[in-house]
Amino acid sequence: HYALWNAGIHHRDVSPANLMYYRRDDANRTVGGCLERLRPCIFGEPERSFGVTSELDKIPFMAIDLLEAPGQDGKVKHLYRHDMESFIWVFVWIC
Repeated sequence: HYALWNAGIHHRDVSPANLMYYRRDDANRTVGGCLERLRPCIFGEPERSFGVTSELDKIPFMAIDLLEAPGQDGKVKHLYRHDMESFIWVFVWIC
């Protein structure tokens, strides 16, 4: 995710439906994963605002800044930390 963000590809839709993981069949049973569904990505527009999508299943995993009134009005710049907050909400939900 970090490498994509630095390359100007901003996913902005982190939710359990967009994450895949697998266990390697090695001695440590390590786990790997990836973020999928790049279709909703924003390419090279980090300053573009973002409000709640029409897909209600993603709202519980969105950053709080984006759910508050200024975020709903499109006045909050979507930052990397917003995606990181979404990852945290997904991990809390999984656990």
